[in-house]
Amino acid sequence: MNTIFESLALTSSTLGVGTETSSEYGPGFLGFIFTAAMVVAVIFLIRDMVRRVRRVRYTSEAESKQQGLVDKGEARNLQEPDAPHDPKTDEQQ
Repeated sequence: MNTIFESLALTSSTLGVGTETSSEYGPGFLGFIFTAAMVVAVIFLIRDMVRRVRRVRYTSEAESKQQGLVDKGEARNLQEPDAPHDPKTDEQQ
């Protein structure tokens, strides 16, 4: 087991592993571009989700109001006028 650690230590010292400076750490420009693209995509997805949820909520509210009006209309008896009604003159013909 010690031979494995010794060979790894020897290999890392000969290859220069572990000699990086602090300026070489980090994701770099490519990481920044990828992160920015992910942020923009998430913003668009959230906006779309909010729009769809709002549409579903408004549709259900409209359907419930419409059903309420239908129920009210069925509850009362509407009488048909005997003669046609002219809305311009507001008179019965």
